[in-house]
Amino acid sequence: MWASFNRRQIFGPLGLTLLRGLMACVLPFLLFSSSFLFQSLAFVLFLIGMLTDYADGYLARKHNLVSAAGMILDPTMDKFLILIPLAVFSDLGFYSRGWLVPIFVRELVITFCRIGWALEGAHAPAEKMGKWKMGLQCVFICGCFVYLLSLHFEAAGRFQDLGILGIRILLYAMTALTLLSGMSFLYSNRENFKSVFFAKYVSAFGVGLIPYLPGTLGSLAGVGLVLLSAWNGWLYGGVFLLVSIAGYFAVNRLDLKKEHDPLYVVVDEVCGILVTFWGLPLNAPSLLFGFLLFRCFDVIKPFPLKQFEKLPGYWGIMMDDLGAGVYSWMILYFLQTYLH
Repeated sequence: MWASFNRRQIFGPLGLTLLRGLMACVLPFLLFSSSFLFQSLAFVLFLIGMLTDYADGYLARKHNLVSAAGMILDPTMDKFLILIPLAVFSDLGFYSRGWLVPIFVRELVITFCRIGWALEGAHAPAEKMGKWKMGLQCVFICGCFVYLLSLHFEAAGRFQDLGILGIRILLYAMTALTLLSGMSFLYSNRENFKSVFFAKYVSAFGVGLIPYLPGTLGSLAGVGLVLLSAWNGWLYGGVFLLVSIAGYFAVNRLDLKKEHDPLYVVVDEVCGILVTFWGLPLNAPSLLFGFLLFRCFDVIKPFPLKQFEKLPGYWGIMMDDLGAGVYSWMILYFLQTYLH
């Protein structure tokens, strides 16, 4: 898939797609500034990102440059463009973080499924409701930008209450349409869940299919989930339950007769990392140390982790990593509580 890249793709639709993701990552630095100029620049970058979402698809279809990589990167960069400013405006006090929980879960689940189906070659086109959802999300974010910029002008003060009301109405409509479109998409593609490849993909959490260091990659993917969900306890717990339950059904569809714990199955590492950092303060040193602790316990398997591997099926795969996560959590908790 990746070897099929060529100059026309990199400097055409794929380049625009990657540019969209890069611009999305710059937005927080500009938005958290109190400068009208920087915040205006953030608005301009967001508008350009919206245009690239249309342009990359148009160019790919017109010049026959549609690729599996583009089918994976395009929805992923879309989520960057939408979720990052939504999170920033929540931090700026425009609305409660609680509103982001269902939106984040929906977008992460749909994107994960679409990537898996794209890798498999399954047909899972975007629905009209999904496009309406994307459009309403963009309108909502633009409204937040306009309201933020209006705060720099005293003359706009009389209209700020109206602006807050407009943001609230759009927030309710956007959340409802986001959830409805997600449920509709999953139901329409329910047959795609039944394939053996998708069960393997879920068990591998995607990254386990890469033939190099699958356990380490799975642990790193878990750290990514920690960073995405740690800002809300309910979201964090929900992500853990979702991953562990999805892993249960996926692993039970695999043929484990020849190999009890295949190397590509890393959903256990993902859950173990989530246990490692559960409820703990996060910073760069704690993330690095917690990651290394978990990997050490996962490899060494002190008592009784080695014995857990003898459990049948899914539990023999999962329990030793959950135990490694518990050991790592206890050490991190002790260090952060008593040696801080």
